[in-house]
Amino acid sequence: MKFVLSFLLFFSSFTESCSAPKTYQVTLYYTPQCPYSQKVLSYLRKASIDIPMKNVKIDNPARKELEEIGGYLVVPCLIVNGKAIYDANDIIAWLSAHQDDLPKSKK
Repeated sequence: MKFVLSFLLFFSSFTESCSAPKTYQVTLYYTPQCPYSQKVLSYLRKASIDIPMKNVKIDNPARKELEEIGGYLVVPCLIVNGKAIYDANDIIAWLSAHQDDLPKSKK
């Protein structure tokens, strides 16, 4: 019985490491004047993460889109697969946890 459990644990860890990376549809809504947006933008630069971004200050369709998807006109907001994350620290935590699955910027 121990052998079977050991084999199953070994096999499950092997198959997890061989699985394809997860894909996420992400968009960051921000304004350049917002210090919380700047905090997220700074993290993106440091981590070399390249995701779509929309400046709701100058992009009226993006402003409406943010309200429709997220429910609020508050920035920064990271939309992940249709769900909103509003707090800058929560956004950075999510980005940090998923950075291997996100596109990298070219330096």
